Amino acid sequence: MRIVASVLSLSGSCLLAVQPALAGGRSLACYEPVHRPAEYATVEETVLVEPQRVVHETIPAQYGYQERQVIVEPARVVEEVIPARYETVVQRVIVEPARHVQRSSPPVYGKVFETVIVEPARTGWEWRVVNGHRVLCKVHIPARYGQVAKTVIVEPGRSWTETVPARYETRHARVLVEPAQRFARTIPAVTRTIREKVVVSPERVVARTIPARYAKERRIVKERDESYGWRQVHLRNSC
Repeated sequence: MRIVASVLSLSGSCLLAVQPALAGGRSLACYEPVHRPAEYATVEETVLVEPQRVVHETIPAQYGYQERQVIVEPARVVEEVIPARYETVVQRVIVEPARHVQRSSPPVYGKVFETVIVEPARTGWEWRVVNGHRVLCKVHIPARYGQVAKTVIVEPGRSWTETVPARYETRHARVLVEPAQRFARTIPAVTRTIREKVVVSPERVVARTIPARYAKERRIVKERDESYGWRQVHLRNSC
């Protein structure tokens, strides 16, 4: 732009210089317009035609056949019982056990008579008539006796322990000779072979990456813009 401006300014000065020449003056320098067209070039570049992408592919399951044992009837345990065996026996059993009884007899009483002093001997005074005279005489009064009944123990009471023997009876009893017995017997399972379809490889999804696709492409690019200017010319007999 600076060059164009300088050229334009120069052209202006030239015009000013030409005008006097046309008017009959001497030309100092002469210029003519110059047109430079734009310049283009063809370039080759790599462009993306299709971007990279991921696709998912489903791989179906694969099947096969195999044999295996299946239980038709499971194993079980059977219990067998042998009943108990009894016999009837004669037994002497206690109806009433021996016991001890406490016995006692009351005492025997009787009556006895004994002589007791009813009134003891003593000295007393009494009036008497002696030879026609009534006199008070000191006299001896003998003791007076009597019979008194008294209860006495003829035979004392006593106590003792009496043993009453046990009382037995003969009875028929059913007794266990051999107890019941239980046996467990295991019956094995019943199996059979079957053939069945099985999955050898399950269905799966696989991710696959498709790379991006590029191409060479040519295009025209501008290398230089169109421009206008002036160039100095030397004309004979003019400048």
